[in-house]
Amino acid sequence: MSRSSFKKERDILFTQEDAFCSERKFTKQEFVELRRKVISCYKVPPKRGTELLEMVQTDVFSTGCYGIDKLLQGGFHSGEIIEISGETATGKTQIAFSTTLTILCTNKDNKVLFIDTVSTFSAERIRTLFLESDRFVHARNQGMSEENVMNRIQVFKCFDVYSMMEFIDDVRDHLENKLMIIDSLTAIFAPLLGVSQTQGHSLMVTLARILRNLAKEYNIAVMVINAAIVSRPNNPISVFSSTKSKPSLGISWTFMPNIQLYFTHCIDVEVSLKPRICEVLRSRNGVCIIFE
Repeated sequence: MSRSSFKKERDILFTQEDAFCSERKFTKQEFVELRRKVISCYKVPPKRGTELLEMVQTDVFSTGCYGIDKLLQGGFHSGEIIEISGETATGKTQIAFSTTLTILCTNKDNKVLFIDTVSTFSAERIRTLFLESDRFVHARNQGMSEENVMNRIQVFKCFDVYSMMEFIDDVRDHLENKLMIIDSLTAIFAPLLGVSQTQGHSLMVTLARILRNLAKEYNIAVMVINAAIVSRPNNPISVFSSTKSKPSLGISWTFMPNIQLYFTHCIDVEVSLKPRICEVLRSRNGVCIIFE
């Protein structure tokens, strides 16, 4: 293998035999054996339909918030892209942290990948939530430590779409996470989007397809955080006429996620404590809840 200059398994699987051998001084017999070993490592074993059905039915991950879980028919389903979008300070990142801890505390082998594009990841916030929230008291009583929890969170910082795609390509062959979180998409795509900037829209659609294939292939849930922009006179697909904002990123992104949750502030003067509203903008279940 010291004679090789390839980095990915596709360099072996999809390269012409003669070209590969001449460029890297392999014999044809060596190349055939190498390709056989690569195929044996990366081939996907067949599964029965009943096994796939059971996998889909059981791989549902709670957000840690009962009302939101009810909206999602139990929680986040593996194999799907879930968008959390909304106005500033409505709890989008907090839901990401809560979901992270809930998944980690459900099984000691579960892992979460957090891709941070705006430096919102806070180990201290997650640690405090784990130690002080009643939702995780059972895990603490079972002996799960904060160190054990934190060690199962993989954090990657990237600030442009190209580094994100490169990172996803690097980790996909050994992905062991139950959940992938991207916080946020807005930061890396907003500078690339515009009426005359077609490349940004193309990159966004490409990334969405990569994430969708990743979710399906590895049976994981992908959560993406999105910001909000002004919608005048109101958001036409919100159940509330008072909603004056909508998810950003435009029409190119709108139908990419399987589920689009939207968070807003409740402006009803008769409701105390200024709760927030979470509604499903696009999915099979278009309802809403109010939470504190």
